[in-house]
Amino acid sequence: MSSDESKRCSTCHEALPLDAFAVRRASTDGRQNACRSCSAAYARRTRNRKLEAAPSVAPDRKWCRRCHQVKCRDAFSAHRSTYDRLQTYCRECFAQIYRRRREWAGQVTRPSTIPTGHKFCRGCKRIKPFSEWSPRPRATDGYHFRCRECISRRDRERHLAATYGLSPDDLTELLALQDGRCAICLTAEAIHIDHDHADGRIRGILCFRCNAALGQLRDDPEVMRRAADYLEGRVMRMRRIHPSVVQIVYPSPPEASDPPARLGPARPPLDIAELRRLAMQG
Repeated sequence: MSSDESKRCSTCHEALPLDAFAVRRASTDGRQNACRSCSAAYARRTRNRKLEAAPSVAPDRKWCRRCHQVKCRDAFSAHRSTYDRLQTYCRECFAQIYRRRREWAGQVTRPSTIPTGHKFCRGCKRIKPFSEWSPRPRATDGYHFRCRECISRRDRERHLAATYGLSPDDLTELLALQDGRCAICLTAEAIHIDHDHADGRIRGILCFRCNAALGQLRDDPEVMRRAADYLEGRVMRMRRIHPSVVQIVYPSPPEASDPPARLGPARPPLDIAELRRLAMQG
């Protein structure tokens, strides 16, 4: 569309050249429906800041219509659509407006004042010193956007979901069923999730010792039964039932009055005085 063409204003209903209309990319002809004069008059009626006359300032200064302060041009962000290519409000005013909009939307908002050497965590919503943050070279301040505690909790939740298909609420429910104690020893704190490596079925939550014991015994029930027989005093015997086949045989459990069976001679009691005398002799 050439500059000689005209357009009728939707407010004053006058046919005016296209230069009298502001640019609007969303419209069919790329221009506003109302001319510049009508748009300015509407803005003056509806926006109080349009009624205020801007004071005369130096070329390297600009007046903010919100805080009514004259500041240097570096205090304003860039804006391609304005005549001076700068925002109408200064950076501080826009930051306040942005923070207020996020609060209205129910989103996490960083406090306006943060002590030096500290940073606001968007996960736990607390201000913490830099010592509780992991470094992140690509960040502006060189630290991660969440503290170490929040990252550890997030990684734990992702691991539970990816490995076991559990949520934090599911884990809390399992711990409540076990009263927070190990499912085997019933005394230590349950911290490790035990699952069947064949089908992935979760069997319970164990302490570190019991979970390591199952792994050392290769999750084999027969090996664990033999270990229990060994602890209860039933010594195994080897019986050859074929020239190439040997069968492991356990006798019946011993009586309660019988002493537990031992392999090898009994250990003599320690004489502390004799050990000290031998140590002094070298």
